[in-house]
Amino acid sequence: MTQRTSQPTRTSSNQLLLTLSHRLLMPLLLWLVAAAAVVADEAQPIWLLSTRCAAHCGELDDPHHAVCYSRATADCQWLPSDAAAFQTTDNAQVPTIVFVHGNRTDADEAITKGCCAYEGMRTFASGRPFRFVIWSWPAERALRKHRADTQLKAEYSDAESYYLAYWLNNLRPGMPVALVGHSFGPRIIAGALHLLAGGAIDCRQLPNEITVSWATGKRNPVRVMLLAAAMDGDALSPNGQNALALPLSERSLITVNECDRVLKWYPRLYGRGGPEALGFLGPCGLTGNADILDISSSVGRTHDWDRYCAAVTACGLWSQYTFLDPSAESPSLVTAAAKQNTATATQNTAARLTP
Repeated sequence: MTQRTSQPTRTSSNQLLLTLSHRLLMPLLLWLVAAAAVVADEAQPIWLLSTRCAAHCGELDDPHHAVCYSRATADCQWLPSDAAAFQTTDNAQVPTIVFVHGNRTDADEAITKGCCAYEGMRTFASGRPFRFVIWSWPAERALRKHRADTQLKAEYSDAESYYLAYWLNNLRPGMPVALVGHSFGPRIIAGALHLLAGGAIDCRQLPNEITVSWATGKRNPVRVMLLAAAMDGDALSPNGQNALALPLSERSLITVNECDRVLKWYPRLYGRGGPEALGFLGPCGLTGNADILDISSSVGRTHDWDRYCAAVTACGLWSQYTFLDPSAESPSLVTAAAKQNTATATQNTAARLTP
């Protein structure tokens, strides 16, 4: 009998072409968006804050000198600056939006991803001024083995929380700040807020004179967006690693995507039987309030930041969680619907985690 060799169908060939075109053209498109976004805007200035040269293992650097400052110029260049120059742009009426990228991101990619987020937020801001910060941390691949490298970045993230917390404390009191994180970015953000509220991360704590002013949640209005969060699903629970984080935030959004093929393997970070990721199944118990948004259908299996920038269900809510929508001072229908999903997500997570 002659064995017939299977031939690819027209449909599979088209899907292959679409996949290849996305992988080849999307980096170019993101670079073009970033190049256009770096142009300085007096109403929406872009700052690049980097801790890539700071220590992230063992004894950390002085947090007051761990951050290197740069500001975008009109000719698409980054001009070195410092904390004093940044503080001169403080304005209690203008929100500061901080974007924290995830793992496997080098210095150039951090700018590209940050500028992609900036363009989206500028679109939904409708001319309302804001100050945008790209928080760049050493997330480029450092070790050959995937698991070991991811474990190292988790350790870096905890150290990064310490640097971010100190930096947030240097902002002018009363000035609104929005924290937007992707992948390991939410882990950094939640850790920083937990530290500011008086908690400890990896045996590190902030001085009492800092935490006292933040513990009541009144020092600065804070809003948080945790997108594709690569952190433990119970991290925000009463006994979790970041239990004190959300009470500092007046409005928080957590995205959930059960199709994310990267977050699916998050439990392997701890070996067999590790906890599921917060961005995969949602929170298992919460201290504080958060809106849960399921974006599985709009983002799909990918973990890439560009898909989150393109997902209307996610970026359409950016203005509500970054102080850019005045009408969002009271809960909108979308936010109310997201809150309705919070209890369901928590119940589903608990059921999935129960043996």
